[in-house]
Amino acid sequence: MRDRLRTCAGTTVAFAVAFSALGAPAWAEPEPNVTDRPPVGAPRPGAAPAPEPSGGQASPPVADAAALQDGTDVAPMGEPRSREYFAVMPEPLSDKAVRRVRGLDGVEAVEVVDAARVSVEGEETSVLGVDPGGFRNFAPRPSAESDEIWQGIAEGRIALSDDAGKQRGLDVGSEVDIAGAEGDRSAEVWTHATSGVAGIDVLISRDLAAELGFPEGNGLIVSAPDADLWKLKDRLEEALGEDASLQLLAEDPEPRPAGARGQAVPEDTMERVISNAESMVGVPYVWGGESLDEGGFDCSGLLQWAFAEEGIAIPRVTHDQWYAGEHIEWEDARRGDLIFWRSDPTAPDYISHVAIYLGGDKMLEAPRTGLDVRVTDVRMPKMAGVVRVQVD
Repeated sequence: MRDRLRTCAGTTVAFAVAFSALGAPAWAEPEPNVTDRPPVGAPRPGAAPAPEPSGGQASPPVADAAALQDGTDVAPMGEPRSREYFAVMPEPLSDKAVRRVRGLDGVEAVEVVDAARVSVEGEETSVLGVDPGGFRNFAPRPSAESDEIWQGIAEGRIALSDDAGKQRGLDVGSEVDIAGAEGDRSAEVWTHATSGVAGIDVLISRDLAAELGFPEGNGLIVSAPDADLWKLKDRLEEALGEDASLQLLAEDPEPRPAGARGQAVPEDTMERVISNAESMVGVPYVWGGESLDEGGFDCSGLLQWAFAEEGIAIPRVTHDQWYAGEHIEWEDARRGDLIFWRSDPTAPDYISHVAIYLGGDKMLEAPRTGLDVRVTDVRMPKMAGVVRVQVD
């Protein structure tokens, strides 16, 4: 069964209505062991602890709370829900299929969403249409606790991920154009708040999604905190059919254990990967960038390209590259290992940045908008851990 979970990097989540595809699977080849995973946020040996997702963590600010209308009905925050899988279909899901998923062993909650990839300010962007009162319970805690965020979304404003908002210069309070199958709409950027679904950079209401022509109810967020994720994947495939694409969302599953199938990338190959990355020093950071044809790279796009040049497929999204191999202690890091950080204040458990280690406490990264690809000192604050990429 596990052989069927292996995948090369690329697009596996298909969207309908002439929208292009979204995202990449949350596992690389070889796959991680996620059967016995620690609680979300549990520290790893040798890694800096992740920030607490609740308590003193402030909710992301909104544009203008005084602009909210009286009487907008948004359910208050209920029981917080974990996120184990994101399932997407090319067509709307039937009520029967949703009931089948709700009835699977280990599934505690399911949230129906509308999923599409559309143009936001001229850039293709992955968007979810959500019921604000229901989805908030699946969102990272700082956002989930804010009534103002979800009321603003219910009233037709949008929430951009922290990364997309800041890197693209789409400030809170600004107006953006969204181009959908049913025409264009203008919407206010209400907040910068990461959704908790890897690769999703915008949340809107399902009402706005309908106006834009999204498929209705073609996605599911599945909460199954105590389930065996491999068995659950099989059951989800049976319940949803062969057209379903599944993405693992669990923030902190057990990493790929030492000694499991697969080997580290050979040293000579890794040196070529590093040379590929070094050849891009001085190239601009571009949000979503995957090649020079796009003018530059973002952090994960640069590394995916550098490995792909040597025939090695790793996932596209930083959160997914976290599962591209064996997790090791920082003290054992060597040239070519990937270093990850949890630096998104709106989603403290989320893997949000990656760089490649060069040795001697130096690393190469595509940092952020306004900075070029560069070599710099390794930063220890908010480091999540180190991954040694594995191949069969």
